[in-house]
Amino acid sequence: MGGARALALGLALLVLVVSVGGQGAQTDISALLAIKAALVDPQGILGNWVSGVGAAPCDWNGVICFAGRVYELRLQSSGLQGPLAAEVGNLSELRRLNLRTNRFNGNIPASLGNCTRLHAIYLFQNEFSGAIPREIFLGCPQLQTFSISQNKVVGGIPPEVGTLTLLRSLDLTSNAIVGSIPTEVSQCAGLNILALGSNLLSGSIPHELGRLVNLTSLDVSRNQLGGMVPLELVSLVNLQTLELSNNNLTGGIPSIFSNLRSLQVLRVNHNLLSGPLPSEIGNALGLLEVNLAGNSLSGTLPSSLGNLGQLQTLNISRNVFSDGIPNLAGLKNIQTLDLSFNSFEGAIPSSLTQLSSLRVLVLSGNKFSGTVPLGLGNALNLQSIALDENLLQGSMPADWGSAQSLTSLSLAGNGFTGAIPDILSRCTQLQVLDLRGNSFSGSVPAALGSLQNLQVLHLGGNKLSGALPPELGRCINLRILNLSGQSFTGSIPASYTTLPNLRELSLGGNAINGTIPSGFVNLSELSVFSLSGNALSGTIPEELVRIPMLTTLELAKNRFSGEIPSNVGVATNLQVLDLSVNELDGSLPPSLVNCTSLRVLDLHGNRFTGEIAVGIALLPKLEQLNLQGNSFSGGILPEFGNLSTLAALNVSRNNLSGTIPESLGDLNNLVVLDVSYNNLSGVIPSVLGAKFSRVSFEGNSHLCGTPLPGCSGSEKSKWKRFFTWRAIVGVAVGGGVLILILLALCVFCIVHLTRKRSGNNFGTSPGSPLDKVIMFRSPITLANIQEATGQFDEDHVLSRTRHGIVFKAILQDGTVMSVRRLPDGAVEDSLFKAEAEMLGKVKHRNLTVLRGYYVHGDVRLLVYDYMPNGNLASLLQEASQQDGHVLNWPMRHLIALGVSRGLSFLHTQCDPPIVHGDVKPNNVQFDADFEAHLSDFGLDKFSVTPTDPSSSSTPVGSLGYVSPEATMSGQLSSAADVYSFGIVLLELLTGRRPVMFANQDEDIVKWVKRQLQSGQVSELFDPSLLDLDPESSEWEEFLLAVKVALLCTAPDPMDRPSMTEVVFMLEGCRVGTELPTSSSEPTNQASPV
Repeated sequence: MGGARALALGLALLVLVVSVGGQGAQTDISALLAIKAALVDPQGILGNWVSGVGAAPCDWNGVICFAGRVYELRLQSSGLQGPLAAEVGNLSELRRLNLRTNRFNGNIPASLGNCTRLHAIYLFQNEFSGAIPREIFLGCPQLQTFSISQNKVVGGIPPEVGTLTLLRSLDLTSNAIVGSIPTEVSQCAGLNILALGSNLLSGSIPHELGRLVNLTSLDVSRNQLGGMVPLELVSLVNLQTLELSNNNLTGGIPSIFSNLRSLQVLRVNHNLLSGPLPSEIGNALGLLEVNLAGNSLSGTLPSSLGNLGQLQTLNISRNVFSDGIPNLAGLKNIQTLDLSFNSFEGAIPSSLTQLSSLRVLVLSGNKFSGTVPLGLGNALNLQSIALDENLLQGSMPADWGSAQSLTSLSLAGNGFTGAIPDILSRCTQLQVLDLRGNSFSGSVPAALGSLQNLQVLHLGGNKLSGALPPELGRCINLRILNLSGQSFTGSIPASYTTLPNLRELSLGGNAINGTIPSGFVNLSELSVFSLSGNALSGTIPEELVRIPMLTTLELAKNRFSGEIPSNVGVATNLQVLDLSVNELDGSLPPSLVNCTSLRVLDLHGNRFTGEIAVGIALLPKLEQLNLQGNSFSGGILPEFGNLSTLAALNVSRNNLSGTIPESLGDLNNLVVLDVSYNNLSGVIPSVLGAKFSRVSFEGNSHLCGTPLPGCSGSEKSKWKRFFTWRAIVGVAVGGGVLILILLALCVFCIVHLTRKRSGNNFGTSPGSPLDKVIMFRSPITLANIQEATGQFDEDHVLSRTRHGIVFKAILQDGTVMSVRRLPDGAVEDSLFKAEAEMLGKVKHRNLTVLRGYYVHGDVRLLVYDYMPNGNLASLLQEASQQDGHVLNWPMRHLIALGVSRGLSFLHTQCDPPIVHGDVKPNNVQFDADFEAHLSDFGLDKFSVTPTDPSSSSTPVGSLGYVSPEATMSGQLSSAADVYSFGIVLLELLTGRRPVMFANQDEDIVKWVKRQLQSGQVSELFDPSLLDLDPESSEWEEFLLAVKVALLCTAPDPMDRPSMTEVVFMLEGCRVGTELPTSSSEPTNQASPV
């Protein structure tokens, strides 16, 4: 009886289980069909998801069952598109959800929190958006893997993540997650992988992460994290990968490596770390990769690095390590060694020749001197050698011909001499050969023509001579051929027209003559064709403009004659057309209107006639137009006002007449305007008159209005009466009276000029007019300078500073210079000459270059390149008056970068180092290309006697820009320069003067910090930058630049970065943007005097 009851009870329970299981399976089917209905299925993966067919749903594609219930959903890489239906939360027995690598979008369903038995969620490589649902963390206590990388998830990391005590892997990389890293993560004691990289996380790295002793991989790279690297990470004894790169971490690298014996990958590159590299790093013997690039680490490299016998990659580039390189012969497995852009000095150690596994050696941008050690070329695996931008000398080692695997060799910017060895032709795998900026002499070896794999040959800026080698025409894979700035003679080899992959041909700055050979039209990849500065003649071949991919055509400073090819309009990809300083004539071809990609059109210094072609005003992308020094007639086209992108317009020294069109005032981006020395008349449009100086309009006798003298009606009547009266006198009394009148006018002019020059008296001992001004190129005389400045007339004054008066000097050949006349009391002659000679050697593209000097008696002159586009102070003022359209973010960034590079050069590359002492916007000037040049450096030594260095009269800068310690002590320093630069940078970013605040106790630094602390970030922006999208990279770049400025203006000089560090940080502000290099060569050419 009892057994019968037990059997009955068992049967009842079985029926109940089957009934419940059947209901659960039906729920799963309904949930899956809802998921299918929400999706687009282009591959038909879900085609058999049909209810009532077969053993549904367990035989459906991607569905894995256990005991009749959906256990796993496996639909990775299925091309599915659309949202994930909330019904997924009804799959109550689901253990694994794998939807990776599809195109799911919308929010991650919070209903997943109902799947209480979930162990793993794989949603990476989709398009999910919205925030991470906290319901998942609260409802799935068995979750071990949560991977949602490479989506579009926003919001913060829910602190409820700390409830997942079984979590082993948390991967949130490559989203847009914000906020701080919650300390609750440290409660996931079993966590092995914590991957939070490539988000927008801020705050600091929680020191509580040190509790995660089971971590093998920690990745918080590419965020906005600050603060110091937590010392508590020393507890992560199982850590194999530590990724902290691309943040704003400060302080030093902690000495944690003695404990991290399992560490294989260390990446802390591109932060703001400083201090030395701990010697304990040599204890992490398992290291395979160390990347410390892009910080401010300093001191000497620890010799313990040589202990890392397993190390394959060592990158410490772009820091400030100094002294020599220790013995690294112990790095037996090293494949990539990058020590570039530090301050290493001395000889390249011969121990590097023992690194038999080495493939890539990069020592660029240091101060290595002496010769290259023999044996380096014997490394059989060596593929790339970069020794550019050092102080190396001597000839190229002969054994480099043995480097059979060598694909890239860069020795640019050193002092190598001698011939280029033929033996390089044995490097048959060579793809890049960059020897520019040395002193190699002789001819180019014909044997280089055998390098069939060569893609880049850059030999510019050496002392090579002879004929251009036709054998290079056999380098069929050549893409870039640059032989510019040499002394090559003869003609262009016809073989160059047969290089099928050529993209750039630069032969400028030689003495090449003859005509351009035919056949270049067949080079379908040719983009840059530059032959400027030679002696080429003949007409411009019409086939050049038919090169299909041509973007740059530079034929300036040759002897080309005739007209511009009439078919120039076929060059629809052409962006730069420079035909200046030739002997071209005729009118401009109408087909120019079809060059719709043209950004730069420079035709100055030719013999063009006729009216300016209307088609030029229809070029939609035109940024620079220079027609100066021709014989154009007619008027300035009103249609120029439609060129919204136009930044520079120069039509000076032509025969143009009529009025200046009002429409030019609509050009919001116009920063350079020169209509001088024409026959223009009428009133200058008020917008232009307020924006540009008189230099832009002078030489037009009938032009009036601001900034030229006014043109009132009474004045016009006076001149009309004068000429009428003169005609009557001429008829009535003859020429005698006219002579008397002319004499009277001469007396009047002499008296007038004397009054004007009374403030510019040349002193009691001006010297002979034939005395030479000492120029660092060709000499000119004092008379030339006097004539060029109108006898130092007041009308030629450009500025007045504590270092004297600066005059504009226009020489007879049209060259324009700036001449600074130093005040009385300058140093005696021999010291003046010595300082001038030294200052004349300071040359950098972002510094004003001293071209010459004059000293005699009380007169001391310094001759500089003329900067036609004013200074930063006036530019910022103009920007504010025009709602800031002149200065967009990229332009502001380039200005800041240029100034920082110039100042860094003064601090680090001059011997002895030069402290500027007065960095401010007025001392940031702009050349014709609108590149920034720092001026007024090194001038204190000309005006203060060196024997009295403690003189209290020595200025320490300008109000608002002087560092606190310089104000107190009166002493100049490089740290004080950094502070001044930081103030200029803040002014450039915010548009606010450093002392223009209502609160008298508040300066620009305090104001910026207050805005940041209150969260009023948009208040920092100059009005012209308010349209920046907070989600854009430019917004992020702006804030990074603000951070750099605040670092520069730290109250304690010891806390400020060096200018070298500032340059690096500003270079890193532009994400994904190629920036101009920091070449030390000035961008403007030396004056032809």
